Parts: sequence; C-alpha cells; structure tokens
Amino acid sequence: MAAITRAVGQSGRRYVVERLLQDKPGPLGRVYLASAGNQQYVLKSVPKTDFKYFEDMYSNLQKSPYIRVANDAILDQSMFAYRYFKDHLLFFVQKEDPVSLPLMKRIIRDSLRGIAALHEKGIVHTDIKANNILVDWNKVDGHTVVGQVQIADIEDAAYIPDGDFAIVGRQVGNWMWRSPEAHASGKVHKPSDIFSFGIVCIYALTKRVIFAVADEELEEGVDKLAIVLERQLSYFSDFESFVGLLQHLGDSPWAQIFTVIAEGFNEDLPRAPFALWKGIDPDFKDLVGKMTNIDPKRRITAHEALAHPWFRDVA
Repeated sequence: MAAITRAVGQSGRRYVVERLLQDKPGPLGRVYLASAGNQQYVLKSVPKTDFKYFEDMYSNLQKSPYIRVANDAILDQSMFAYRYFKDHLLFFVQKEDPVSLPLMKRIIRDSLRGIAALHEKGIVHTDIKANNILVDWNKVDGHTVVGQVQIADIEDAAYIPDGDFAIVGRQVGNWMWRSPEAHASGKVHKPSDIFSFGIVCIYALTKRVIFAVADEELEEGVDKLAIVLERQLSYFSDFESFVGLLQHLGDSPWAQIFTVIAEGFNEDLPRAPFALWKGIDPDFKDLVGKMTNIDPKRRITAHEALAHPWFRDVA
C-alpha cells in the first residue's frame, strides 16, 4: 500500500501527513505524524481484521486519562489517530535540565495509574518500557511543567482472565525490560507488567537501563541474554523467590538455564542485590524490590504499589 499524504477521520477531522515515522514490514508497521488545525497527531495502521477489536478496547479504556487511546478512526485506511505527545520517558529522563524528584515521582505514579487501569479491565500490556510511557511537557518560566503522562502502544496488549490463564510460549516485550518468565516464554500475566515497570522506575531515577548490554561488554561466545538473566538473579532474587520462579516455569528447559546461572554466583562473582545499592532512598528500594521479585506470585499489584509510602508526598 502506498504511503498516504492526507486522510479524513470518522470525526470529520482532516489530517495532513507531515512525515512517515515508521514503515516496518507487517500490518502494524506504518506510523505517520500528521496535523489537523493546530494540533499534531500520530496515525497508526492496524490489520483490518483487528480493527473492531482495537476499537472496542479503546472504548473500554477511554475513561482513563493515563492510557493513550485513539480519539479518531480512519476507516478506509484501517488507521487510528492519537494525540501527539512531545516526548517519551526514555528521552525525557536524559534531558539536559535535571528533573526534580517530586516531578519524577508524579510521572511514575501517573504511569502506574495507567497500568492499574489496564489491569482493572483484565488487560495485560506485555511491553512496558520507558519509551512506551508518553510525557507531554513544556517549559514555563524556565521550569519543566508536565501536562499529561500516558501508557502507550497497547496494540500488543491482551485481555487475559484471572486464574490459570496466561500468555505462554512467547518472549513478549523488549529484552532490556522483560521479566524473567517472559524471557523463558513462560506464563505471562499482570505481574510481568509490574516487573518491567519496576525496571522503568530504576531507569527514571538513575538514568540507567540496568539490563542493557553493550557489545564491548560481551566476551567471545557469550550471549547478551545470558548477562541479562544473570543480572536479574543477581539484583532481585533470594532463595525463596528463586524457588518460586522455578515452580512458575515448571518443566520448561529454562528452569535448568536459570539454575545453572544461579549456581555460578560465588566469591569471584557475588550477587549485587538491589536492596543493598548505595545512594538510593530506602522507600524507593522497598517499592521496586516488591515489584521486581523474580517470583511472579510474590510481586505486588499496581494498586498495592500506588499505596506504597514512597508516593505519600506526591501532589
């Protein structure tokens, strides 16, 4: 299909395409930046067979101000239109101007509210990462003012009932933010979103993507994933949580892989528990530790996280 230059939404809004943002193979590959009047929008294509599914999902979520849902549809192109946000958290954190702790707390809280709203509807995002958290901000009198924060890219999200239901057999999400069970193609449910968000929280306050692995860090023959899994166990596991992860994985061959990695810790390669990291607020460490427990059953929920004392002074 040829790239479009103009489109008319179901609302009657007329979009003028400014540029193509993404053009990857597949039905979700084409994304445009467009304008209508003095407002910018993102136009995203979806498979025609899934159009009604997404339309219903957006309708189900539209009451939450913390989730980006489409506010218009372009039927003849099988596209949705979304309000354009200035930035996402991955870039926002790296701004030259330092972001105050109270403001970052508010961004984290509002992001968590979006995840909680998804989970209330029985929806698992599956791809929580810093660049899927949108931040609309401006400079006012030299100060950074954040207007709105939203969880984005819910096109890969899925309705998953509570109980024994789960996504199985897929490494969902991005490898730098993915939970241990998602790496193992194991049972993925709401706790997997929470683990990924815990890693986002660490990034938001430290500016470190703790599971990113540069090529120069790799020894010959060592896979990046091996280092990621080693870090997950090093930072977030203890004996009880490790046993819980193995039980969660069941007879998966990944259980043996995790066991081999865990047996590799010794005096020369000691664990580095996040709870012992220096220079980090104890309440924040407690919150993140409860979100990133490697046993999915022991992670706190989004609502429990929102009630944590670390958020008590957020306006």
